[in-house]
Amino acid sequence: MKKIIFIVFASVSLVSLAQQTPQSNVYSYNRYSINPAYAGASGCTEINFSHLNQWVKVEGAPLTSYLGVNTRLGKNIGIGGQVLVDKIGMINQVSGMGSISYGLTFAKFHTLRFGLGIGFNQYRVNPSSAIAFDNQDPIINGGSQSSGTLNSELGIFYQWKNLELSVASKQLLQTYTNFGYASLDGYGLRRHFNALAAYRININNNFAVKPSVFLKGINTGMQTDVNTDVIYKNFIQAGIGYRTQVGLIVRAGITIQDLFFIGYAYETPMRNIASYSSGSHEVVLGVKLCRAKKKQEIVEIIEIDTLVNIAKKTTEPIIQDTVFVQKTDTVFITKGSGISNDEVNTILLSVERNLLFEKQRFVIQTKSFDELKSLAQILALRQDIMIEVEGHTDDRGDDTENMNLSKDRANEVKAYLVKNGIDGKRVKVSYYGETKPMGNNETESGRQMNRRVRIKIINKE
Repeated sequence: MKKIIFIVFASVSLVSLAQQTPQSNVYSYNRYSINPAYAGASGCTEINFSHLNQWVKVEGAPLTSYLGVNTRLGKNIGIGGQVLVDKIGMINQVSGMGSISYGLTFAKFHTLRFGLGIGFNQYRVNPSSAIAFDNQDPIINGGSQSSGTLNSELGIFYQWKNLELSVASKQLLQTYTNFGYASLDGYGLRRHFNALAAYRININNNFAVKPSVFLKGINTGMQTDVNTDVIYKNFIQAGIGYRTQVGLIVRAGITIQDLFFIGYAYETPMRNIASYSSGSHEVVLGVKLCRAKKKQEIVEIIEIDTLVNIAKKTTEPIIQDTVFVQKTDTVFITKGSGISNDEVNTILLSVERNLLFEKQRFVIQTKSFDELKSLAQILALRQDIMIEVEGHTDDRGDDTENMNLSKDRANEVKAYLVKNGIDGKRVKVSYYGETKPMGNNETESGRQMNRRVRIKIINKE
């Protein structure tokens, strides 16, 4: 007979209030698991699976498996669903929940989402493998029992630029389920709360640091995680955290081809059962499906002026991340020629039309370098003008990621000009993410118009 040692019962009794909702160390990779307001927040369809083996080497310790899916419908509504299987000691739980969220953007950079989840928890108690210290215990003598109860949760999520705040209530409606044990009230769901605060600090075009604080528990006791994560090109991320009353947590994750995510977290116990357990291991696998981009139509480029030397035009369509797909050769300007503002604006339009970036990244395609060299030449000839580089995106993907992408692309153009001898004070950078669309984001052609970098002459400050 499988033995469940006494330390398990002692540990479970101490943390039962905190562990009535299953533990997770990878919530930073799957926000939807902690708050229904994150359903559809990224604008893509997300599928996440995680498995936690808690307190390894301790028999009867929690084992938790989670599968969640969420997506966005239209601009504002998100939906999601999750299934969770949790086992701790002689209690087995299988729960399912559906969620709906609604989001709105106001004052350009502020995003607010509300989420509600409704589900059902099924519990099964099997005392056959337990070691009885009291032979008159009604649970031991009651045999296997099953029962279920409704579950609900409510959440709010707020975002302003790189700041992220969320609050949620798990098991919002406190309900009880009676297993049929004589003189016992049954199994009750206690209302739990959690709150997350995070801020992304962009160090440069490659690295960002994201400190965060996560609180969870009930009104009589809370547990706090203090975390710091380092992100490299939104490709690799790794972090470390400290959980009160437990110990250290380290985690790492990698994104593969902007589609798959693989993550791992390890919790090392520093208190209580540290001498019995070798820690907790958790893995997470994710898939992020965004609407695929279609091949863009060829746009005819009209010869702009006698100042512009267009040697040829290509007709081969290119899959890219800007509205225009047909590229002209370098714009050449002869030194000493008088160039009016109108002529410069016309040339800048040609440059911005052919300014291409890697898909969903801020890396400038090498085929655009000649265009930027021409832009640097114009600015070298016209020392009296100042330009503004504006970054814009369509509405696919996370609002914050879109804002950062538009910022990084505009800054990348400025960095190129500065490296080629242009005073950085003459290049102003603005970025708006998806907040200033020119076209309809519900159509491919509209999204093409919205993915753009504008270059225009402005007055010197």
